[in-house]
Parts: sequence; C-alpha cells; structure tokens
Amino acid sequence: MTGAFRSALAFSIAIGALSAVRAQEPTDLPATPVAVEAQTPAGLPPAQPLAEAAPIEAATAINEDEMADLLNSRQQIKQDVTLTKTIDGKVIETKTETIIYSKDDPLRDTEAGVSPIERLKAEFDSQSLTRKEALEEARLDFVVADLDRDEAMNASEFVFLVKGWQDAKISGAGHGRFVDPYFHVDQEAADVEHAEQARAKFIEMAGESGTLSKRAFTRKVIAEFEEHDIDKDELLRGDELLNFRASVRGEDVAISVAPATPEE
Repeated sequence: MTGAFRSALAFSIAIGALSAVRAQEPTDLPATPVAVEAQTPAGLPPAQPLAEAAPIEAATAINEDEMADLLNSRQQIKQDVTLTKTIDGKVIETKTETIIYSKDDPLRDTEAGVSPIERLKAEFDSQSLTRKEALEEARLDFVVADLDRDEAMNASEFVFLVKGWQDAKISGAGHGRFVDPYFHVDQEAADVEHAEQARAKFIEMAGESGTLSKRAFTRKVIAEFEEHDIDKDELLRGDELLNFRASVRGEDVAISVAPATPEE
C-alpha cells in the first residue's frame, strides 16, 4: 500500500469508531433528577436559602374583636327630624332635616352644650321670625339690657345689648341676631362703629326722654317688624329678616325687598 492509501484508511476507521460510540449512548433520562451542587465562586458569601412563604390563611386572619370594631366603625345612625313653625296654631312652614350621628355617642352635646337636635331647631328658628316671636324677644332683651334694674333702658344699656348679640353669634343660614352686612378688616374699629350706630338708634327710639320703658321698647321693636314685613303675613324671612335685624341695631339697610304681588 502506498502511504496516502494507508492514511485514508486509518481516518475512515477512526470515523467509524466515533459513530459506534455515539450509537451506544443511552436515550432514556433517569426518572429521579440528579442533584447538582452549585459551586460558589471564590470571594463571595455562600448563598442563603429562601424563606418559606407563610400560609395565606395565617396572613389574612383577623381577630373577632377587631372585626367587630371594624364593622361598628362603619355604622352610622341617621335620624329624620321634622321642624315646623306655626302662627296662631296654624302651620306655616315645615322642613325635614336628617341628622347623622357618630358611633361613639349619638346624644353627645356639642362644645356649646347643645344637642344636635337643639342646634338644628335653633338654626331653623333663626331663618324666620313671627310677630309673636319678635315680641317675646323684645321683652327678654329689655330684661338683659336693664343692668341697674330700674325698669328703664338708657343708651349705654342698649349698646351693651347690641354687643351681646354680636358676641353670641347665633347661627342659622346667615339670619342670626347679628349679621354685619359689611366686611371690616379692623375688628376694633368695627366694634366702635357698631356702638356708635346702636347709640344713634337708641336716641332715635327714645327721643327727648333719653330712656325707654319695657313697654315702650317692645312697641318700638314691633313697629320695626311691621315696617319690614313687606308681604304683611306676620312673618319675616330672608331679606325681610335681615333688614329688620340690621334696622334694630341701627345699621343702614343694605338690601331692598320688593313688595309682594297680591294674588288674584
């Protein structure tokens, strides 16, 4: 044989042997996975095992007492209150309001010592005024203002009375006893202005006598009421009431009220 032929024959035998080896490799994988230990590179800390996840039931479990508190906190107590205003026993105005109480104490009074129902009634009452109510107010106002109890009101006592209306801040849709129609930046200057207006108003009511008896004072207040009762229904509402309150305090009436058109 030549050298070239011997080399080619040896190469063919080698290829045949490699093919035989590959044919003998197993084709089925083992049923159980083979554990392989991972090698950590030098200089790095060993890998830590993952923490086992907590069961979902344990993570979402809520104490029964906590669940009861949660449900109670979402509860609200509602109460419908019907308010009415009457004149000579005849209902002239009705309004229904809803009070929502907290879960803690539905009957707890406010900081002013007034229950929610009493506060709601006071606001409703302040939105309108009957002739009878105006008369009762005037009688009580005289008692409050008569500081020396001499059965006579003077200018200083009337100024004291008006200041009391301002400090009381009786609320009710803007129709309280004291609603300043003008904005004052300086409160001290506003107090001085209000006192001057009240003093001038009293001089106008008292005339030359300089004092007013209880009867005279109430008659002056009722005269103011009738002047501002534009529709003559013996009830002041809205602008009628605002004008009446301002006029009694001696302030300029800033709101004009058109007379009601008589019904045909």
